[in-house]
Amino acid sequence: MSSGYFQDLASFIECSSFTCEYLEPDSLKEACSMFAEHKEKAKLISGGTQLIPLMKEGKITPEYLINLKSIPNLHYIEPYNDFAEEGVKIGSCATLFDLSSSQIINEKAGVLVEAINRREHRVNKARWGYYMATIGGCLFSPERASDIAPALMVLDAKAVRQGVQGWETMSIEDLLAAGKDGAIYEVLTEIRIPKQQESEVGLTYEKSAGTGDQPSIGVAVFLRLDLKHVDIEDIRIVVGGIGDVPIESMEGPAIMKGNPIDDHLIIDAADAAATEICGSPDSEVTERTREVIEEAIRHAIDRSIGDFALGY
Repeated sequence: MSSGYFQDLASFIECSSFTCEYLEPDSLKEACSMFAEHKEKAKLISGGTQLIPLMKEGKITPEYLINLKSIPNLHYIEPYNDFAEEGVKIGSCATLFDLSSSQIINEKAGVLVEAINRREHRVNKARWGYYMATIGGCLFSPERASDIAPALMVLDAKAVRQGVQGWETMSIEDLLAAGKDGAIYEVLTEIRIPKQQESEVGLTYEKSAGTGDQPSIGVAVFLRLDLKHVDIEDIRIVVGGIGDVPIESMEGPAIMKGNPIDDHLIIDAADAAATEICGSPDSEVTERTREVIEEAIRHAIDRSIGDFALGY
């Protein structure tokens, strides 16, 4: 990130009516120390696409603003091979634009690119916001996490969080739950996406448009078939946009696992998953959710078996 970004942000803080102290740590250790010291008085900022508008509106008034982009090497997107596990690791300050343009992400985690490209149009609609929004910042915004978190969850991605006592690795589900349940004064540093099986696997992301007061609904599906492309060995269905955090269905996959592909099976699984997640079998939201889940499952099947999918 060029020095211009820091100068512009610092100048913006100085020229605005904000009374917060602007901090630029040189290392993760220093950032963790600052955050642990100031706790609820401080906010972390990376892209600032959510935080700055809220500060302008007076909805958030931190006393300290800790800029994570002053820390070197937090915007990487690169392969890893640690302790017999392979995959792609993403620095928390990597932007969504960089991810969608990354060759390795398009090749190894294309479903994440689909989710990024289909995220809510009214989110980051300004040109600067499109280029500045980071994966770390989006995961701590319920509206934005509803787009990318389901894709990360079906990829079985892990989050690395660091504090003054050290670091820990956790699932995306646990990361989101921790942020919802209470204040955690640690810094998200990395997202890890393990290598995916390259055959018999279908990954897809589908999204419905919001209507009036009704939210847009995003669905990510992971599906694996047996070698004969007949039986469903495993499936995960994650839905975003219904609550503050994405919800994974248990009932839908339970209907499909171990059974051969069948049109009625897909419909029954989508119906069960939508009712489970939305809580009511007859609401408009449930019906739209069912439709998106069904479409996502069908696309996942198409991707897992290609030409063999014809006629299922």
